[in-house]
Formats: sequence, structure tokens, C-alpha cells
Amino acid sequence: MKDDEFNIENNKIEFLNSIFGIESVLLNGKRISKKFSFSGLTHEIKLHARDAILESKYKQFDKKEIKLELKENGVLLKEQFVKTDKKQRYVWFLIGIGLGITIYELLTSLLGY
Repeated sequence: MKDDEFNIENNKIEFLNSIFGIESVLLNGKRISKKFSFSGLTHEIKLHARDAILESKYKQFDKKEIKLELKENGVLLKEQFVKTDKKQRYVWFLIGIGLGITIYELLTSLLGY
């Protein structure tokens, strides 16, 4: 799912975030970065002779949005906000409950309760 895009000169930078927290960055349709994120990451972008970064910042229990900052040499070029998908929050909630139950069951069986 494409969440947002930036256009710098003749380059299109696309930010994608999957339901499982996998962030991808595409430069002119070609994937240049793919990472797992729980609260945000930094993606490096090479624009010919220019070096830029795309930072994503996400606070789990705040405004339910991802803040994207495109920077070059530490200078902010553009800032955009992307609403998070409700499905993503539900998936992580269910994963948390599942892990909690699993850990509880393992500990009670190991400790003999």
C-alpha cells in the first residue's frame, strides 16, 4: 500500500508501510530500502550526486500517524504526515495479546503452576 510520495526535481520518492510494519522506499519505481519498523526508521536515498534521507517517526499511542521528513545534509526539505491504517493497529494488538498468552502459558508450565 502506497502511503505517500515526494517529488524532488524529476525524481519520485514513494513511502510504503505494510500492515506488519515493513517500510519500503521506492525511487522512481525501484525499491531502494526495505526495513522493519516499530516506531520509525531512517532510509538513505541517493539522488545522483545528492544524498538525502527519509525519516519516518511513529508514536504508537499518540496521534496514530506517521511523520515523514525528507532531509538533505540535515536540512528539512519536506515534511508530510500519513494516517496509520486501523488494520495495522489491530494486527499488532492481537500479536501482543497472543504473545502475552504464550509467554504466560510457557512460564506456568515451566514453573509448575
